[in-house]
Amino acid sequence: MKSMEIIGDGTAEHFEDLVAVDQIAQQDPERREELRKWLKSGTVRIAIQDGSPVGYTVVEPSFFGNDFLVLIAVGDQHRKAGIGQLLMGDVESTERHTKLFTSTNLSNQVMQRLLARRGWVSSGMVFGLDEGDPELFYQFPQSFHLASERVDADGASL
Repeated sequence: MKSMEIIGDGTAEHFEDLVAVDQIAQQDPERREELRKWLKSGTVRIAIQDGSPVGYTVVEPSFFGNDFLVLIAVGDQHRKAGIGQLLMGDVESTERHTKLFTSTNLSNQVMQRLLARRGWVSSGMVFGLDEGDPELFYQFPQSFHLASERVDADGASL
């Protein structure tokens, strides 16, 4: 069994390794520039397997004042090995004081299945972002009960 874990926040030194697992970044200079920006801003979390990066997520506080899972990328050769589940678990377990949203194209059945398995709730659809392929939006259900709203057994806010 190969060892998988989240190593935490990505840095500029991870750039080449992350491009190697991101099929779009391999072809698209704009995606590589976005990746540099995300690494600089500290919004990247990395999954490794046997010491090498195999996937990453980007969460930004950019969606109407809420957190937004911008991207989950898993290398082609590492798919269907539980890495997406590991990365999503990391995103979902982060304590936050805002709601957590994400989106995916209607055509991205793989991401829709992952979100459904993890209990994300549909929160709408937007047409016109990608011609002929509407964007589906989802909210993570635990964000319905935010950390700022939680109280302990004595009724005090946590």
